[in-house]
Amino acid sequence: MIWHIVRFDLSSLDAPTRAEIERDLAALGRLDVVSWLEVARDLDTPGITGLLSLFASYEDLEAYRVHPEHVPVVERIRGLGIPVTRLDVQAGIPAEGTAPS
Repeated sequence: MIWHIVRFDLSSLDAPTRAEIERDLAALGRLDVVSWLEVARDLDTPGITGLLSLFASYEDLEAYRVHPEHVPVVERIRGLGIPVTRLDVQAGIPAEGTAPS
């Protein structure tokens, strides 16, 4: 299993635009390659929104990255200049020398 964790600094957006971005992100949970997805606001820093998603395999994550419904969301976020931090990790501790599955 692969965790895809993304931190978005949406503090510069007005409330309607922020809500729209969060809805767009949450809608990605319906994609067939996504095992689980949650979008939520940080408890201590209200301007930060997090996306937590789970993929069955690295191949599913790769398919998500180029999915025709994911790409426009990414492009819009980039176009708005939203600072983003991404982390992709394999669940559990893999044996030494193994690639993500």
